[in-house]
Amino acid sequence: MLSVADIAVMFNVEPKTVSMWRLRYPEFPEPDVIVGGMAGWDPDRAEELRVWESRRPGQGRRAMLAEHVQETLRRTFVFRFMRPDDFSWAPIDFPGIEYEDGLLADGMQTKAAEHLIGALRDQGCEIVFKDPATDVTQAVQRVLWDRWTAEEVGEHEFIGRLFDDHGRIYHGCTAFDAASYTLQRLAALGGEIRPGRGLSPQMPGRKPR
Repeated sequence: MLSVADIAVMFNVEPKTVSMWRLRYPEFPEPDVIVGGMAGWDPDRAEELRVWESRRPGQGRRAMLAEHVQETLRRTFVFRFMRPDDFSWAPIDFPGIEYEDGLLADGMQTKAAEHLIGALRDQGCEIVFKDPATDVTQAVQRVLWDRWTAEEVGEHEFIGRLFDDHGRIYHGCTAFDAASYTLQRLAALGGEIRPGRGLSPQMPGRKPR
């Protein structure tokens, strides 16, 4: 039998959230058994539970927020990280970035990760991880500059370095791709970008030099 805890794992939520769903939504699938006050669902009903969760009230808002976060990240890449008035493969550029002989100077990958984190925070977004001990800057640096494996991000997914040592985005990638791959890789590390209250869809302006 599937327990409340098992269902919570299915949907990556806390068991108390599943219990709340049962109380809040009358249409939540009824358990097959209740033993000692503990509810249980036949494993064959897993798909029924998934269908219910996909149609749960509030899912539309969740999808809208996810799209909003991705668009905010894309615009942040364009206007606060890359060069909006140049080719997409031009080296990244923001106040404080330094190059030596065409390569990012020492410490610039870390500085770039910190800059992206700060630029997102300016837009009302925060990068958070399930493990609070995760070093956010190191994680973002890995997202942007490390190679990945199919085991980490899935088969047929892009596993190359998103940016190279020259500060250039992988040839053929766009800011939209950068946003998609960043979210995908953060998720693989147990992280996500959460919108703060009052997040608006306004385009972030480019900070003066």
